[in-house]
Amino acid sequence: MSLSVLNAVGPPVLVRQQAFQNLRNAIISGEIKPGSRLIERELCEALGISRASVREVIRQLEAERLVIVEPRRGPTVSRLTRAQAEEIYELRAVFESQLAQAYTRVATDEELQELQAIHGRIKAAAERKEVLGLVFLMVDMTNHMGRVAGKEVTLDLLNYLGARISALRVTSVSKAGRIEESMGEIQKIVDAILARDVEGAGQNTRDYVHNAGRAALERLA
Repeated sequence: MSLSVLNAVGPPVLVRQQAFQNLRNAIISGEIKPGSRLIERELCEALGISRASVREVIRQLEAERLVIVEPRRGPTVSRLTRAQAEEIYELRAVFESQLAQAYTRVATDEELQELQAIHGRIKAAAERKEVLGLVFLMVDMTNHMGRVAGKEVTLDLLNYLGARISALRVTSVSKAGRIEESMGEIQKIVDAILARDVEGAGQNTRDYVHNAGRAALERLA
């Protein structure tokens, strides 16, 4: 396994957290493939951190289900099964459509402007084909809607699945033409929200998630 995609993180304060984000992003983006073994010595060298810090990073990734640690084999990048992916998309369709509806009901004009600003950044990332940046901006949009709508528990559940959702998003948008399709679908969601169309916001979100799920499952197959 090549760890050349990882960059050593520099000194003090947030070194371990920077290392965690670096490795997390490499797994989510697929630069480090599912099934890859993560060897402590190699990670220490690639990230420029101690073995103790590497072990803490692995524990964090294990908590997000991006890594599994098996006896006598050590940490390995997790593989998402088709059944797991289907279940995640089913849950996303329910949770995210509810967030969109709740947000549409309560968002102020200023909060709608913030939504439009995030949407603008999403479109810019899509045009540049910045896949990982695009994926994390989609997370920002979901988090913004959840906070405004006061859906703390729903956001907690989505964030628990967050790393796997992001990895599946990368898989989905890697399908030819999917980035462009998803931009049209997200535009419909935003348009419905701005029009205060609660049902439309929910339905367009469900459509978007279902289409994304189909694209991801095709790639997984």
